[in-house]
Amino acid sequence: MYVIGISSGIKHGHHDGAAVLLRDGELIAAAEEERFTLAKHARGELPRGAIGFCLKQAGITMRDVDWICSPLKTYTNYTQRLTEYFKYQFGHCPKLELYDHHLCHAASSFYGSGFSEATVACFDFSGDSSSGLVAHARGNDFRVLTRFARNNSLGLYYGMLTQYLGYQMTNDEYKVMGLSSYGSPEYLDKFAKLLRPAGINYELDPELDKRRRDAEIFTSDFSTRQERIFTEKMEEILGPRRLRGAPLDQRLTNIAASGQKQLEIVATEVIRSAIAETGCGDVCIAGGVGLNCKMNMEIAAEPSVKRLYVPPVPHDAGVALGGAMMKCAEAGHTIAPLNHAYWGPEYSNDTIRETLDKIGAKFELLDDPVARCVSDLTDQKTVGWFQGRMEYGPRALGNRSILADPRHAGMKDRINLTIKYREEFRPFCPSVLYERQAEYFEDTFDAPFMVVTFPVNEKVAETMPAVVHVDNTARIQSVHADSNPLYSRLIGEFAKATSLPVLINTSLNINEQPTVNAPLEALHTYFCSGLDVLYLGPYRLSKPQQAKGSPNL
Repeated sequence: MYVIGISSGIKHGHHDGAAVLLRDGELIAAAEEERFTLAKHARGELPRGAIGFCLKQAGITMRDVDWICSPLKTYTNYTQRLTEYFKYQFGHCPKLELYDHHLCHAASSFYGSGFSEATVACFDFSGDSSSGLVAHARGNDFRVLTRFARNNSLGLYYGMLTQYLGYQMTNDEYKVMGLSSYGSPEYLDKFAKLLRPAGINYELDPELDKRRRDAEIFTSDFSTRQERIFTEKMEEILGPRRLRGAPLDQRLTNIAASGQKQLEIVATEVIRSAIAETGCGDVCIAGGVGLNCKMNMEIAAEPSVKRLYVPPVPHDAGVALGGAMMKCAEAGHTIAPLNHAYWGPEYSNDTIRETLDKIGAKFELLDDPVARCVSDLTDQKTVGWFQGRMEYGPRALGNRSILADPRHAGMKDRINLTIKYREEFRPFCPSVLYERQAEYFEDTFDAPFMVVTFPVNEKVAETMPAVVHVDNTARIQSVHADSNPLYSRLIGEFAKATSLPVLINTSLNINEQPTVNAPLEALHTYFCSGLDVLYLGPYRLSKPQQAKGSPNL
């Protein structure tokens, strides 16, 4: 049985389109639509490119597919709209099944975890008339303990905070999270008035929501992202907001810290209360707020939490996976745990070579890219690393990555300034060999998806300053030889050369562009940034060395 799961939709509020393909419960392919349209988040678009990739990867046509699964169960006439869409785009529409948005989120995390039983929490912006849920999952049964109302939303709360600080909601929340570590929660008492814990639930002050107050204007589910979503009450409590592009001061940084801390307090209280009700300390997190790795660290540290699993796609791209998993589980198929994210397109060496020849690029063909790459890294070069199947989810995990040596603090500023073109306070993540991560990070568990931060061991922090955030934490990627042998070997060889089994790893893209998919996009990023070296499979491209005395680190 072939099942395709999709996410996103047809309204301007829909985003993070993706498609996955399962065959009898086995994941075959998965990718986000933004990697094909090159428009970040692929807003308001059904995932035509990602669907086409999934079909190609399996060597089938749409007529071989048994089911299309999608969220948006509560949307009027959506089944008819999807039927017409698939007939128009692919010439055929398989059977359709619409599921609840947040049950899809929950399923993606629970089935991906491999747990036989779990307390599952979905913290989201909104979908299918709610903003999340808490459930007790056992086998194929999801017993919903509570649902969060659409307007009582942690995603909405953090979107308001993001806008207040002068950033773009549903895009820049990670900037607020990174900024928060530079402040102190001096405004926590004020945020306690805006967002209040209530056991397994919480309460967002309804007077903050401009869409509710001005309902005669905002007649759709979302205001547009160019409009303010919070009322004047937020500024009455916190003081003047920051205009986009204005300087940041300590007051705003402390507000970021306070807003982040209140999110952690509320989410942890929900989990603690839910575990008390379910009696199950194995926890799965999903929903867009599940990308908040600082929140996830606090949840993992909660004494009642036994194990924590957050999938590589907790945001809306993950509902495609969850919907397909639910259909396969209903059919009696076993769903394998999701222990890696390498489910996207892969390009042959011949295809890469054709692209290089078309643009007239100068390159070297290497017998062993790993050995040469280690030499580049220890020579303090920044490296684009394009190998194997593209990652499913927003994190580059060693196949579409920018890599560098973390032993020099200046490397962080260099990458932010000359390659990523982004704010100087933004941290970078360490990829670390799983078997050695406990030497460098505290309270660790297997974290292959860069969705949880961990405290850095203070005894070794000075050996890798470029990946230690200002609060002495790091959002790690646990690297396993069985799921990514090439990347694992690269880190292992780097460790032999430097005694450090850690690399800086950030996505192979320029700020505000999607992570690259195809070789041509990797070349565009390389030539339009300060990257020193690019590895495309076995091919190496390099730029002329800087003149002696020019700034480097």
